[in-house]
Amino acid sequence: MAQHDPNVEVEIRETPPENGWRCFERTGRARATCPCGLDTGMIPAKRAWGAGLAHIVAGWP
Repeated sequence: MAQHDPNVEVEIRETPPENGWRCFERTGRARATCPCGLDTGMIPAKRAWGAGLAHIVAGWP
């Protein structure tokens, strides 16, 4: 079993409905986490993706 398995969760928010359909949009923020303890908190999405990728390559940042 791998010790590092980073995950990036993108934040979305609900917007007013259109034509009876629920609508959502990305906020531009995300969080990178890993079972080993990495947790970036909500940061700009590009930074969260970068942190997840760096974590795979180098281990704990």
